[in-house]
Amino acid sequence: MKYFTRELKERCGSSDGAIAIAADAEWEAALERYQRYLSSIEAELPAHIRDFNNLLLHDAIVWSIARHANNLTMVLRKDIPPRDVVVLTYELTDDPVIDKDALPPEHRSGVMDFQYDEFELLRQHERTTYQQSIVFGNGWEVTLRFADVRVTLAEPIYPLAGTVLVPVSETAVARSA
Repeated sequence: MKYFTRELKERCGSSDGAIAIAADAEWEAALERYQRYLSSIEAELPAHIRDFNNLLLHDAIVWSIARHANNLTMVLRKDIPPRDVVVLTYELTDDPVIDKDALPPEHRSGVMDFQYDEFELLRQHERTTYQQSIVFGNGWEVTLRFADVRVTLAEPIYPLAGTVLVPVSETAVARSA
């Protein structure tokens, strides 16, 4: 990540109030720089990619991430009304990069939820592609390079609105098997 680095995130969660306050101000400044970057490339983006960038996914619960050939599908449940199910299908140009230790243990939660991301327009050999780096609450950072992404928003039928799925730990699965 270029704007929202691991070090900045760690300082935002510092137990030292002065460090945390300074880091929060740095985070806001990074957010402004990132928003300026997105504005600078907006005219070059197809309408559906602009819409994709405007999705509000913070705190969305990850139900599934799956891959088939050069497609990666991510199924999320938005945390904010109308709490849609969001299905993102990326047409990958490269293998995903998954860093399972992007956040230190003290900054991780037990739930894989969408915390923040960075989007980037890549120009490579007369071809436009994109990169998205996503940090999840469980400490993972997933970086995807892709040619296109399809977004499907759907109203959930099951689980019912307001229901939260809680992931089962690997040890609990092993004991129940």
